[in-house]
Amino acid sequence: MPATKAGNGKWMQWALGLSLGVNLLVVGVVAGAAYRFDGPHSGPSGTMRNFGTPYIVALEKDRRREVFKQLRQTRTDGPMTRQARRALYDEAVLAIREEPFDLDRVIGVLDKQRNASVGVQQAAQAAWLAEIAGMDARARAAYADRLQEVLERHSGGKREKGKLRETD
Repeated sequence: MPATKAGNGKWMQWALGLSLGVNLLVVGVVAGAAYRFDGPHSGPSGTMRNFGTPYIVALEKDRRREVFKQLRQTRTDGPMTRQARRALYDEAVLAIREEPFDLDRVIGVLDKQRNASVGVQQAAQAAWLAEIAGMDARARAAYADRLQEVLERHSGGKREKGKLRETD
């Protein structure tokens, strides 16, 4: 059996590593495009799924980061960690499979999930309102323009440009 050259192994490792890197880059680009154009910010026909999303998207990047930072610092979901949320989904699955079916048990799980969501929504709303309240008239007007652009970009149909702007 012929001996292999030691240099071939290193070259092959580099080639495989480079190939893996390129493949991951392509997957990242495809996933990013899918998220951007059909991610959580848009739904059927490009409509917004979440009422709060346009308000946050329209903020300037540094202000958006500040809102999220504030949310992380003032978590109101208490023990509702990722594991706790997952446990509620697991509980729902078990309740749905249960015989005899216990509607009250399923409703209880859904109530816990709703309460956690409302807590997060209220905290996000308070952080967003603090941002808006801290703006002067010029900054609020610029924000309103960006918000209108976000809404026009994500609306299912065409809006009459300037329809929501105040007339002088």
